[in-house]
Formats: sequence, structure tokens, C-alpha cells
Amino acid sequence: MNSIIPSWLLDQLPYKHSWIDVGKSMHLMEKGQGRPIVMVHGNPMWGYLYKKVLDGLDDNHKYIIPDLIGFGFSEKIKLNEHSLEAHSKWMAEFFSSIKEEKIGLVVHDWGGMIGVAGAMKAGKKIDGLVVMNTAITAPKDGFKPTWFHNLSQVPLLSNFLFRGLNFPLSFLHRFANVPGSFDSATMKAYKYPLRKFKDNSGPLALARMVPNSMHHPSVPLEKEIEQYLQSYDGPTQIVWGMNDPVMWKLRRRTSRLLPQAKITKTQAGHFVQEETPEEVIAAIKEVF
Repeated sequence: MNSIIPSWLLDQLPYKHSWIDVGKSMHLMEKGQGRPIVMVHGNPMWGYLYKKVLDGLDDNHKYIIPDLIGFGFSEKIKLNEHSLEAHSKWMAEFFSSIKEEKIGLVVHDWGGMIGVAGAMKAGKKIDGLVVMNTAITAPKDGFKPTWFHNLSQVPLLSNFLFRGLNFPLSFLHRFANVPGSFDSATMKAYKYPLRKFKDNSGPLALARMVPNSMHHPSVPLEKEIEQYLQSYDGPTQIVWGMNDPVMWKLRRRTSRLLPQAKITKTQAGHFVQEETPEEVIAAIKEVF
């Protein structure tokens, strides 16, 4: 199935590529040998987000990078097939394919909730955690959704923006703070898997998966995930892009949830791995 990844992209990602059946077909990239460390991307990215990080790590661990269903080179699905419940189920199937009981976890954006839920549901023990610009706490009564997530709920306009204009994928530089992070070659790599309209429902679906009220279907599982993390006391680091236009507020809540975590504040916007990869690499080396 490597043939579905064009050669110009395979040249940039000289890792082992494979697909597993998790109820849908999930694309995995792997580098190295030994202790499994899973790196999970979020919206609207795919495993390419970890390219600079992987380039800076040696082969002493087995780094596994799944593409979320609907993203990258995993199977594309319809808008209404996306839910936090479904993604966590697919992710749990993936985790169940790893024979080791203990896994390391590196998460960003929706990869936080989905990655932790997958490990939790598969009964894996997380023995090291690196967290970047993500929400891993459930909303509290009276919360206000961000401008980004409000936008995704506006009928017609959100479809036009997210699917017609390929938002936020075509505007990644607006979410970045470090100049030059998203050059044309990088943008080509990010856009390629979602270049067809029929394949690009993921970014809108994941934006709508973020709760906009306490009655939102994601809330019960988010509460479960937060509770699960409250009992996690293993090695942890938080690497946060302090110039994130969407998630800048969440760093304090994340550090309250993981009080043992060392915190590294970077100049990045939302996409820490792309903008300040050295800090991410350093955190991974320290935790693992």
C-alpha cells in the first residue's frame, strides 16, 4: 500500500510504513527499536507533524506514529462518522496491536484526548507522557468555547470555510508564531492527503467534536479521561507554545492536572513540533 504515498513524500519520511485494521484502515509510521513510544497528532494534521522531531531522535526506542482515521494516509470517512467515542475505539484497537503492556505517549491537540483514551481503553500502562498544546481536561459548567470552535458550529459558513477553503489547513501560518515554519514544501506535505473534497471532512468534524456546551456528546468521555489522568503520577513534561491563538489558556489547567510535570514554555504558536522541535526532542529524551 506504500503506493498510495507519493515517492516525494516517502523520500522525506524514510520510516517503516504499514497499515492495520482497527475497524477502518489506519496508517502507521515507525522508526527505531525497543520500548514503544506512540506519538499522536491532532487537527488538521497527520504523522508528518512529527518529522522534525523524529529526525532529531536516535533509534533507541520504537517510535510509532498513527494517522488518525480520516487524516493522513488512514482511511477517509464521512463527516458524521467522526466522534470522540469512535476515534478512541479505533485508537484502542491500535494500542491493542502493541504487545508491550507499558507504552510512552507524546500527544498534541486532539491527539491528547484520543491518545490517552485509546491507551486507557486498551488497558495499557502509560509510563511516560509528553503533552503539547492540547485539551486533556473536561469543560466545566459555564465555560465559553473558543472563536475557532464556535466558527465550526455555524451552519453553511463552516462547511464553506473548512471544506471549500480548506481551513485551517491552508492557513497554518496564521496559527504559527515562529517565522518560516510552514514553507511551501511543508505545506504541500500537509495538504496532500486532504486535497480532495470527498476526503477532507476530518478538520471540520474534529473542530465540531470539541464541546460547545455541557450537553455535547464528547463531554462524558472527556470527564473519564481527565479522571484517569488524575491518577497518573509517572514522568511527564509539558511543552507549550505560548503564542497559540486558540489554546493559550489551557496550559494552566493542564499543569494543575499533571502537577509533577516539568513545563517548557516556547515561542511557538499552536504547532510546537513544527516551530520549536528542539524543545520537544529535549523533553522526549528526558522523559524516556
